[in-house]
Amino acid sequence: MVRELVAILAIVALSTLGCSTPTDREASIDLLLLNGKVWTGNPGQPWAEWVAVSGDRITGVGSGESHPEARKTIDLKGRLLVPGFNDSHVHFAQAGSLLLGVNLLDVSDDDLFRTRIAEAAARLPAGSWITGGDWGAYEAWALGSDGTQRGETAYIPERALIDEATPDHPVLVTRYDRKMGLANATALRELGIESETGVLEGEQLDRACEAIPAKSRERSLAETRRGLEECRKWGVTSVQDMSALDQVGIYNELREQDELTCRVHFSPSRLIEYEKMIADGRTIGSGDEWIRFGTIKTHIDGIMGNRTARFFEPYDDNPQDQPDWRGGWREFSGDLDEFERMLVAADAGNVQLRVHAIGDEANSILFDMLERLGESNGERDRRLRVVHAQVLRPEDFERISELSIVAEVQPYHCSDDMRWMEERIGHERSKGAYAFRSLIDAGADLAFGSDWPGTNASYYPVNPLYGIYAAVTRQTLNGAPEDGWFPAERVTLEEALRAYTWGGAYASFEDETKGTIAEGMLADLTVLDTDLFTEPPARWLEGRVDYTVVGGKVVYDRMRDEES
Repeated sequence: MVRELVAILAIVALSTLGCSTPTDREASIDLLLLNGKVWTGNPGQPWAEWVAVSGDRITGVGSGESHPEARKTIDLKGRLLVPGFNDSHVHFAQAGSLLLGVNLLDVSDDDLFRTRIAEAAARLPAGSWITGGDWGAYEAWALGSDGTQRGETAYIPERALIDEATPDHPVLVTRYDRKMGLANATALRELGIESETGVLEGEQLDRACEAIPAKSRERSLAETRRGLEECRKWGVTSVQDMSALDQVGIYNELREQDELTCRVHFSPSRLIEYEKMIADGRTIGSGDEWIRFGTIKTHIDGIMGNRTARFFEPYDDNPQDQPDWRGGWREFSGDLDEFERMLVAADAGNVQLRVHAIGDEANSILFDMLERLGESNGERDRRLRVVHAQVLRPEDFERISELSIVAEVQPYHCSDDMRWMEERIGHERSKGAYAFRSLIDAGADLAFGSDWPGTNASYYPVNPLYGIYAAVTRQTLNGAPEDGWFPAERVTLEEALRAYTWGGAYASFEDETKGTIAEGMLADLTVLDTDLFTEPPARWLEGRVDYTVVGGKVVYDRMRDEES
């Protein structure tokens, strides 16, 4: 009898070990998002209705009512859930500075100028400098213009507009071309300059800008916090940043304080730093899942806005005294042989290359160099990143498949730049501009990004919905032209979503941990209030993010955060 009782107890014990009580099951899942329309980006399981998360990983993806219990549940109520957006191209420190400071790019009248400056003064502690701004960038071509109507650039503000609102803040803001600035009374006093209007130009402006005190670490931390807030708001869970190297220290400090709510893939922006990267071990795959290294960014040419992108033929709108101007070179590319030598050396040290190339000649010469990398260092998975790949000749598209190129492109550029693109390079060359469909068809992998916050002539929002809209419609924010600008280059919605999620992860050798919704992947997720698959593209621009999840943690809840 005793033996039988022991045996029964043993069976019961074994049965208990082999089964989970409801409490045990609940303890194993930290977060469950259910009743959703889940676009996974995973070809093996493209759609689902719920996602289960344990710790920082996805542990279940499924459909129907058979789902696990969890400590916390979010009822999506049919909303669209996608992998967290991965912005493959940002300048984070510059973006934070613009957001916390002042953005005047779309300002060309007194009332808005005064308002923006006053708002910045209200945000910043007394004594903080208000700088930059770049007023008047959209004065010639209004925001949302398709380039068919051009205005004049004439707006010049004076200090009387802002002196009363900024007694405790030195102000020195600049026009978008950086050839004119405006200083308030406080700044003039600190700079030792007398000016009734506050308008500064030429050497006087240059000297004044050089005299502005260096930014404090507290200001840099505050700007980065503001940038992280913007990323959370728009569902961006990873950024690939090209700020100055001291920004890494800012990220690390915020991480120690549990304030880093976005993963960072960091890329020094000067080719000359490749030797230091190799010595420090910051080559492909170094770092961790929060702060990662492995790429270096360099430039072969300039940009379209100031006609420094390099073309085979002259610009169509050259001034009379420079009719043959075709653009210039950048950094070390003035000596193309030395530039290629440095690319080869960086590649030999297992540093991933990402090279800015805008004009058709710059892209063609870069392709020549990239073709020779294998001859020098052997064949391997390089994921060569051509940044912008902005204007290509037809014959150069044909070379892409042999190079295994990642086209690191920013689709919102298409919507914004069409206001002056054909004026710069004409209709025929514009056929090869922002040619996303041709890039895909040629075999390139697309990694979408924003180029946030843009240039001194343009503001590019970090909001991925703007980029997705631009890639799918090739229209301005005002819906022009009706059929899209060179509509043959449009991509599908799923292609655009893939480029903004998996594409960025693939570009940085992180596609095994993020970019899709599948078991074992990092739980980086974005919930939208707008179903992109059923709503017309114009509605996408009004879309909002309801939840942003990074590493299984809800870092943004729109209802909660807007109320606070």
